[in-house]
Amino acid sequence: MYDIIYKPIDEAFRAILQELVVQRKYCRVQYFTPIHEFMTDRALLKELLTEADEEYLLLATGEKIRLDRIYSVADNFAPGFENYHEFSCDC
Repeated sequence: MYDIIYKPIDEAFRAILQELVVQRKYCRVQYFTPIHEFMTDRALLKELLTEADEEYLLLATGEKIRLDRIYSVADNFAPGFENYHEFSCDC
């Protein structure tokens, strides 16, 4: 089952994302797509957006990632993923 309803993220994690956006950081972003594919991108973090009561991270590439689908950004793990081991292949 796919996550259709947006689940607000932890404010502390949102603050980390906001700080990275303010710093215009180029970093690794790991997240799940709407069909639960695990993706890894490297890009400049452009801004945090709110659309229709859902929050997104906008990358300079134009990719828009819903905040409740983020696994990690710049090695900062989203709440609930702190104890997971790295399971991606950065090939």
